Amino acid sequence: MSIFGSSLPSLAGKDKGLSHTLAEIHETIGNIGYGLIALHAAAALYHHYLVHDNTLVRMLPRRD
Repeated sequence: MSIFGSSLPSLAGKDKGLSHTLAEIHETIGNIGYGLIALHAAAALYHHYLVHDNTLVRMLPRRD
């Protein structure tokens, strides 16, 4: 592994099984993150259009 032109020693040997497992975990965490973002946006739109409260408006920067 090379960082800023310097080589770093490997902390572990090559392990295809571990690499695949870590890739799956990374993908799952990413998908959960995307789901949370979508849920947050849906909740903001729900409050704005169905509940008609000022939750979405309060998140906007103030215009003075």
